[in-house]
Amino acid sequence: MKPSKVGVALPLTPHLDAVVAEASRFAARFGASLTLIHAGTSEAESGAYIEAAAQRLGIPHEQKIIWNQTDPAISVMTAAANAGIDLLVVSAFEGPALGKRRFLGTVAQDLARGAQCSLLLLAHPRVQEHRFAHIVAMTDFSDSSKNACELALSVADADRADSFHVVSIHTIFMEARARLGTAADKVGRTYQEEEQLMDDFLASLPECNVPLEGRVLRGTTGFVACDFAESVDADLLVLPGHHRMNGRIPPVVDWALRVLPCDVWLVHHGPVWTDEPTHT
Repeated sequence: MKPSKVGVALPLTPHLDAVVAEASRFAARFGASLTLIHAGTSEAESGAYIEAAAQRLGIPHEQKIIWNQTDPAISVMTAAANAGIDLLVVSAFEGPALGKRRFLGTVAQDLARGAQCSLLLLAHPRVQEHRFAHIVAMTDFSDSSKNACELALSVADADRADSFHVVSIHTIFMEARARLGTAADKVGRTYQEEEQLMDDFLASLPECNVPLEGRVLRGTTGFVACDFAESVDADLLVLPGHHRMNGRIPPVVDWALRVLPCDVWLVHHGPVWTDEPTHT
């Protein structure tokens, strides 16, 4: 389902204008409304600062929600839940860049683990308009992955992307389980079985005007996907977000909650904000 209400968690930093601009452009791709959210200590000062940024950029927004609480992640999630946000845009990084990679900040990590909606984690926000030229989408061949890929393909079409890679990760542990396990073991599979799953998955996706390529990546951890995203100069990495108790993303790509090779779109699959916002 395409997002209809986009929220942006705003930092009171020099990156504010760039974050607002990125969120506005992403909302416009889906014809969605935009809500500005900030968890701060001074409502009057924060409100004036955020309103000035929106006016500078000429960006229409539905409302401002300003929370004055001690835990910024819970504050943002509570505000997003109350506003019915189904996609939250977050300035994700802290500290200096390591090449194109950015380390995910503490608040962004808490949101990635706990928010019951889709998230767009911005690694390099820009005021200037730009397109997603190279997109990489992770799959574990689930319904969540198919939903994420279909949404990402719509963005790729709109942005006239140059390439779209669908990748899965095949580890030596999966190979070992396939050779030692039983037919009921859904995690263990050989590399050849993984390639067949990829072919079937690609065949199930809707037609698009963007070059589409599937790739099974070999590695011991999910970090191989980060290296691949860098190797193709990806602008956007798309991950499936599961609605389940044992985690929002597949454990093999948990690295995505620590370091970003580019902007990361965690696409939530399932109902939004069904539980009280909390850390996981």
